[in-house]
Amino acid sequence: MAFVSETDYGGTQSYNGMLLSVQRQAGRGVTLNGNYTWSHCIGDYADVNSQGPAADETYSDPNNRRADRSDCLGERRQSFNFTGVADAPKFSNRALRTIVSGWKLSGIYTLASGIPFTVITGSDRSLTAVGLGSANNQRVNQMVPNVYGDRSGRPYSNYLNPAAFAFPALGTTGNIGRNSVRGPKTWSFDMALSRSLPIRESQRVELRIEAFNVTNSFRPGSIATQGTSGSGAFLTFGTNTFGQIRNALTPRILQFALKYVF
Repeated sequence: MAFVSETDYGGTQSYNGMLLSVQRQAGRGVTLNGNYTWSHCIGDYADVNSQGPAADETYSDPNNRRADRSDCLGERRQSFNFTGVADAPKFSNRALRTIVSGWKLSGIYTLASGIPFTVITGSDRSLTAVGLGSANNQRVNQMVPNVYGDRSGRPYSNYLNPAAFAFPALGTTGNIGRNSVRGPKTWSFDMALSRSLPIRESQRVELRIEAFNVTNSFRPGSIATQGTSGSGAFLTFGTNTFGQIRNALTPRILQFALKYVF
């Protein structure tokens, strides 16, 4: 038996966005920048990595492409970024000028909505052997409008409410939308302290200290798994840990650098 892959040119995507930004130019040695983006991308199912679809990689309902139209892969509905740079003042006192002047403190804070993912059955419930990249990626039924549980982001909390989902009856497809559930929001706060020390006219030493996740806070990681074919993120229903926050982004990391420029 031979399978023939066919390219579908009928898929479409649309994007709408709003960007707001504010900037304070250097005044008294301080520069501030902030921006906020609200955006929405919606489109048909598409595999962004494969050279061509696998034999079972098709729409959940091969006769209804619109049934898989949803938020685009990796979409971030809201994103906020704030950066600041402060230069140490220049002192007339020689001792203070030697110790304090020349330092630069910078920081960046980012906050973004969680990425969308699909809640799947993990098995061929429709008995059609087709799905979003795999027959195991068929979708579940959504039983209530609000599928979320504890959205505090604490370790081992139930971010999703298991009672909000159910397996579809054999021979049927689930009613939940593709990429209709969003993971926990993500944020980061990083800082750097640096100084350039001139030695001669064309030589200098640069010192730099960087801190990532300065507050060493627990930041929830994704509760979904990225599909191997680039077809999106998925979370399998029915496991003992379904919907729980069980992984975290990196803790505080410190980096020290010394560079000699000549």
